[in-house]
Formats: sequence, structure tokens, C-alpha cells
Amino acid sequence: MENNEINPNSPYQPNPSSNPSIYDRDLVITPMSGEFLRETAKWAKFLSILGLIGMGFYLIMVVFFFLYSIGASTAYGNGFNAVAMFPLLITAIIIIALYIAPIWWLYKFGTNLTSALNTRNNDQLTTSFQFLKRHYKFIGIMAIVMLGLYILSFIGLLATGFLAVLADKA
Repeated sequence: MENNEINPNSPYQPNPSSNPSIYDRDLVITPMSGEFLRETAKWAKFLSILGLIGMGFYLIMVVFFFLYSIGASTAYGNGFNAVAMFPLLITAIIIIALYIAPIWWLYKFGTNLTSALNTRNNDQLTTSFQFLKRHYKFIGIMAIVMLGLYILSFIGLLATGFLAVLADKA
């Protein structure tokens, strides 16, 4: 049976005129949900470390490819143009910079969640979920942007085909 009396000493005062929500009661992490969260934190750390290593390898590959193109352009003369490779290098660095942030936020989620579960610290648990929210929000926005780019490229492909047909008839 619930106690519906309002305690004046309680910092939380329910609003009886509003609908009940998830904020009307304390959330308890049961031992089973704690284990699920602990395992989630381990996977989040693993995937983020793997992502950071992957971005490091990608950066090394791009730098070596750029250096190779410089060497090839001096050795073969017209074979490669190192100046033409510079926009590719800048694009790759921008892509790496874009991916580092959500990977780092996933890592911070995992480490803060592990620490929060070990110390039973609610503030650290909140911080860990803030990092998870940042991660998913960024990934969601990036997915929307990429979907928009796919739609634009499809429209461009159709327009190119249409213009090619018109040019062929002329």
C-alpha cells in the first residue's frame, strides 16, 4: 500500500494534478540490471578502444598514402600529383575528427558507468548516461545527414541520366 501523505521535510513533493511519470519514484538498480550494465560498460569500452585504434590505423594509412604520392610524383614525374592528393588528406582528417568524438564519448560512457557501479555513485551514473546521450545524438544526426546526402546523390544520378538522354537526342 502506498503512503500518499506529503512529508514537508522531503525535498521531493509530488504534484497530484499531473500524471504520474517515471520521476515520481526512485529508480533502483537491481543486481541483475547492475550486471547487465556492467557487461554493457565492458562492451562499450571494448568497441570504443577498437574504434580509436581503427582511427589511428586509418590516420597512419592516410599519411603513408600521402607520403607515397609525394614520392611517386617526384620519382615518376607525371605519375601522381601530390598537390591533387592534398584535398584527400584534408577530407580524411576531417572524417577522422568527426568519428573521434562519438568514439571517445562511448569510451567515457563505459568508464564512468563501470566506476559508478563500483562506487554506487549516482552523479557518476548520470555523467555516464550524459556521454551515452551525446554519443547516440551525434550518431543520429550523422545518420540523418548521410541519408540526406544519399538522397541528393540519387537525385543527382537521376538528373545526370536524364540530361544524358536529352543530350543524346539533340
